[in-house]
Amino acid sequence: MTLPLLFAFSFVVGFGAVVTPGPVSTAIVSESARRGFIVGPLVATGHSLTELIMVLLLAMGLNAGLNTPLISTVIAILGGLLLLWMGAFMVYRAWIGKLALPKPDHKTRLLSNWQLIGLGVGATVVNPFWYGWWITVAASYILLSQGLGWTGVLVFFLGHISADYLWDSVLSGIVGRGRAWISDRFYKWLMIACGLYLIYLGVVFVWTPFSS
Repeated sequence: MTLPLLFAFSFVVGFGAVVTPGPVSTAIVSESARRGFIVGPLVATGHSLTELIMVLLLAMGLNAGLNTPLISTVIAILGGLLLLWMGAFMVYRAWIGKLALPKPDHKTRLLSNWQLIGLGVGATVVNPFWYGWWITVAASYILLSQGLGWTGVLVFFLGHISADYLWDSVLSGIVGRGRAWISDRFYKWLMIACGLYLIYLGVVFVWTPFSS
């Protein structure tokens, strides 16, 4: 895999995960109704710092002996199954109207810039799904990216956090402007499209160990 393709895959997979409503998106919405666009990049910065630590830990662990055929197969299958579950659950919830842009909570107190970065860290580490995603899905990509050395790991990380910064900034901009240019219907079909792509990636991951 080339570096540009690795960046693109990392971005798309990361985008599919970040657009799903969760602690980080809820934190962004709760503050951006009052502080506007800047909330998204600041929360994304805290989130990205946490993910940088996770990437380094996984990369060093894999280099220390996890990169074996058995472990690679287990990671690929578990990651693929998680992607299939994520994608199917996302499509189902979007289809029945259970996914919608989170609404701002006007009772939440105003936070400083540093507090917003800390909020990004806190909202990340309290999310159990985040750990499962990195240990399975993301670990598969780190295994792949390590074939290109530490440059590959860096490109994977940059592709992933680019999706975080993009969506978090869009979300805070939408809420800051009163959600004037995006509808729940658009969000629904965005969720369905992302879910279908995650299902496709899940099939690829599960099938890869058996196709070699």
